Amino acid sequence: MEKRIGDLKINGQSSSAGGNYNAVIINGEGKIAGDLDCIKLKINGRCDINGNVKAESVEVYGSNSIKGNLEAERAKIHGTADINGNLAVNKAEIHGSIDVEGYCNAEIFNIEGTFDIKELLNAGVLKLSLYGPSKAREIGGEKITVQSKGKYDLLSLKDKLMSSIGQGKELTADIIEGDEIYLENTQAKVVRGDNIELGPGCEIELVEYKGSFKQDEKAELGTPKKI
Repeated sequence: MEKRIGDLKINGQSSSAGGNYNAVIINGEGKIAGDLDCIKLKINGRCDINGNVKAESVEVYGSNSIKGNLEAERAKIHGTADINGNLAVNKAEIHGSIDVEGYCNAEIFNIEGTFDIKELLNAGVLKLSLYGPSKAREIGGEKITVQSKGKYDLLSLKDKLMSSIGQGKELTADIIEGDEIYLENTQAKVVRGDNIELGPGCEIELVEYKGSFKQDEKAELGTPKKI
């Protein structure tokens, strides 16, 4: 492991090379060229990172784009994050929106806002409080809770316009699989698990369950199947 070279601080507008640091603090607008390895990354404003990021703690109050993978013990985002690679984190708390081009792995994944994950979203505990259209190709976890808040305060003008002209359900996924599953306003081809409850606004083609199954009268289901 390379020796850490102290702290990197940007106040105002500036750019820097990547490297190994103790703490990276951005107050304003920063650009980092290259991979970043640090104990703490904190962004107050905006930061674009052209490389992979590895950190123990990541905090974003504003916006952050990463042209690579993000690996962290803890990630807290108040605003927006765009990750061109994969996201691997022990605990993620997101208040806003996150886009991930690859997969997302977490032990705990809590979001209040919207997300777009191109591949698999996998976590031990998933709590998704959605304020607008969100999607993932597949979703897996031990306990999955999806609730629609029905408010659009966190969305951009573009998202508000798209929602107003009817862009479907809050959450869209091909497959959702877990042990304990509760869904609202979700459109999926297959939902598979032990105990499953479909809340209002769901449109599911096939449900496969081992234990219990409940369906709200405002949920639409093609076929329930006990396995």
